[in-house]
Formats: sequence, structure tokens, C-alpha cells
Amino acid sequence: MISFRLSEEEFRTLKEVSAGKGFGSLSDLVRTAVQELISSRSGPGFPAAHNTVQSLIARIGTLERDLKELVNCSNAAPR
Repeated sequence: MISFRLSEEEFRTLKEVSAGKGFGSLSDLVRTAVQELISSRSGPGFPAAHNTVQSLIARIGTLERDLKELVNCSNAAPR
């Protein structure tokens, strides 16, 4: 068993990705991601895969910030 910490936002995002991609649980998603990382690391495409993952992480961060702004704007708007 492996455990690691996530912020509440990261946890929510992972749950959404997991459900959106049809995984039965977060464990399934993480297990698949780790298996893909391990298999790609042994091949010649590891640097490209690593760069792709880093790019996706950055994009998720941007989406999280944009979503926060939208939520804050909608909460601040008069009703």
C-alpha cells in the first residue's frame, strides 16, 4: 500500500478525472497511471511522456485557478 497527500482541490480533480475516464475508483486510476509510468520509463519515450505529464499537470493547475475564479465571481454576483 502506498499513501500520499493531496490538497482537497487535487483530490476533487482526481475524482472528477477518474469518473470522467470511467475508472471504478481512484485506486484504479492511480494504479493505471503508475503502471503506464513504469512501462514508459523503460522505453525510449520516457522523456516525452514525462514532458507530457508535466504539461498536463500545469494545465490542470490552470484549470483549477480558472474554476476558482469562476466560482468566486458567481458567489460574489448579486442574486
